[in-house]
Amino acid sequence: MSWDAIRNKVSGRDVVLFALSLLLAFVIWLIHNLSFNYKEQVSVPILAHCSLDGHAFSSSTPAMLHARCKASGFSLIGLLKSSGRAPIEVKFAPQDLHHKTGELFYITAQELDAYSPQIFGEGTKVEAYITDTLFFRFPYQDSRRVPVTGRCKLSYRSQYIASGVLEFTPDSVTIFGSPSALEGIETVYTNNIEKNDISGPLHGNVRIEPIPGVRLSDETVEYNLEVSRYVEIESEAFVSVENVPAGRTVVVYPSVARVVVRCRFPLISARTDSMKLIIDYADFKKSVTGRCLPKVANMPEGTISVSFEPEVFECVEIAR
Repeated sequence: MSWDAIRNKVSGRDVVLFALSLLLAFVIWLIHNLSFNYKEQVSVPILAHCSLDGHAFSSSTPAMLHARCKASGFSLIGLLKSSGRAPIEVKFAPQDLHHKTGELFYITAQELDAYSPQIFGEGTKVEAYITDTLFFRFPYQDSRRVPVTGRCKLSYRSQYIASGVLEFTPDSVTIFGSPSALEGIETVYTNNIEKNDISGPLHGNVRIEPIPGVRLSDETVEYNLEVSRYVEIESEAFVSVENVPAGRTVVVYPSVARVVVRCRFPLISARTDSMKLIIDYADFKKSVTGRCLPKVANMPEGTISVSFEPEVFECVEIAR
């Protein structure tokens, strides 16, 4: 049979099916072969991250790691292509990086072995490290300790109030950065803590607001606030001036104040008859106008807060 006769018997559809069959056979063969394990030398660029006091969090440049690995064909294809791609970012523990000099730190093959799944991927076995030591340069950075300040919006259920101050653990963090980035930073702030209808102790974790160009030793802090149920006791208290020199008299107006005391419930003691408001003569002498804010003495046990009216008092000194 001539070639023309054969060609006439084969339709275009048969040609397409034949080509697809060949392609499918090739794909099956390729997948089958790539599923086997192979040994190959690979090169991977590593960018190091590490929390080192006085140094930047990230190394200034990547280091190239050369190793002989055993992995599936699929994994090796990705690793062989990785040398020309963006570096793999690896966070090292501070104890695994050794200080050589100045800004220079290094890690040996012995410590690198623990990070091989991050670097080469799960299922890849490193048979030998051709590069037995990697060197990274971590630029110097300034650092200092600053307090944590909370941003909060809190509202309490009726007859409940904070019986302490909002505390953070840790109450301060170390900030790292260039001198210009750290300039003017006296505190760090938390994200907003917003709670409503509070009727018991408040605690939880909150993130610290990030600052551009600045690294924080802690990204979150724990907060805690004591909250108590209270009762109000209204009373009156005399206002007096103490430590007045001999031969001098200080007259206070008004001499009696209305006082509202908030005490923890249940009441331990409701006695307020011994409570008094005191103005120290030295504070009076420091005032320019003679208007003074008194201190409260002999508060009832379990007192959370005290308010009085008026809040300031007129003081006039006269000679006897």
